[in-house]
Amino acid sequence: TATAGDYGTATAGTGGTATAGDYGTATAGTGGTATAGDYGTATAGTGGTATAGDYGTIVLAWWDDKLARRRWVAGDVGIDGIKADTPYRCEDGRLVEVES
Repeated sequence: TATAGDYGTATAGTGGTATAGDYGTATAGTGGTATAGDYGTATAGTGGTATAGDYGTIVLAWWDDKLARRRWVAGDVGIDGIKADTPYRCEDGRLVEVES
């Protein structure tokens, strides 16, 4: 588990949890959970989840079986239906809201 305040950077490994405040960067490895505040960036590896606050960015890895390689998908909160403070996972290259 890694935690950082506003403008901070939190990095966690496989299955870990990374949380950063506003304008922060949270990065978690495969199967991890990344959460960033407003204007922050949350990035998680394959099988992970990411959540960002208002005006934030979500980035998730996924495995493309056709190309046999890892790929990335990104979404900006407030664009294309991406909601603030809502966890997302990646499914076939698309961001999908995690059911609570």
